[in-house]
Amino acid sequence: MALDHYVTHIPYAELLSTATTISTDLNLEVVSDDVMAQAVARRDHAGLRERDVYASYLNEALLSALEKRGGIVFQFSYAAEPLPFETGSRISNRSIAQVAEMIARHPKLSFAAFLASRHANQAFCTFCRELPNLSLVGYWWHNFFPSTIRQVMEERLDMLPANKQIGFFSDAYCAEWSYAKAKMVLNQLAIVLAQKVAQGHVV
Repeated sequence: MALDHYVTHIPYAELLSTATTISTDLNLEVVSDDVMAQAVARRDHAGLRERDVYASYLNEALLSALEKRGGIVFQFSYAAEPLPFETGSRISNRSIAQVAEMIARHPKLSFAAFLASRHANQAFCTFCRELPNLSLVGYWWHNFFPSTIRQVMEERLDMLPANKQIGFFSDAYCAEWSYAKAKMVLNQLAIVLAQKVAQGHVV
């Protein structure tokens, strides 16, 4: 099977994590071999239902294989969906719940999510409190604006321990932009921490 070949040839000693995306349009579920076989038999006339079956089946197979091997973090982006020229921040409550269920099904695999949805941050913070194998990463794509960075930081600092959050993820395409993004994050962090000191939350 192609998936087995792929998982076998990952250079685990040289990698810390994956870099992939999970579409919020997918209806993620646990798919049996029989349901997958039936969907494959309909591939010449496949529609959205078949798409969801194919994606769910392969995704679960990949996560199960990675979980057995251990030593790698399944890092994924979430909530930036395609538009004609770029992407937009879009998400559904059904999709959010399905991602939490997916992570819960693989307790021995570590997950790290970077979000492009400001309002999904609170939901994912609650997931982190319940799922020991989930952490949150930085401020990605449509969240990388000062007011959003501050809101996300404040929620995470209030709701999560330090070991459940990674404070920076640049997604930059050149060294200069990495530096600029790091400066932006540091400036917003200083504001958030100063406000917490003023409120008596940090001594």
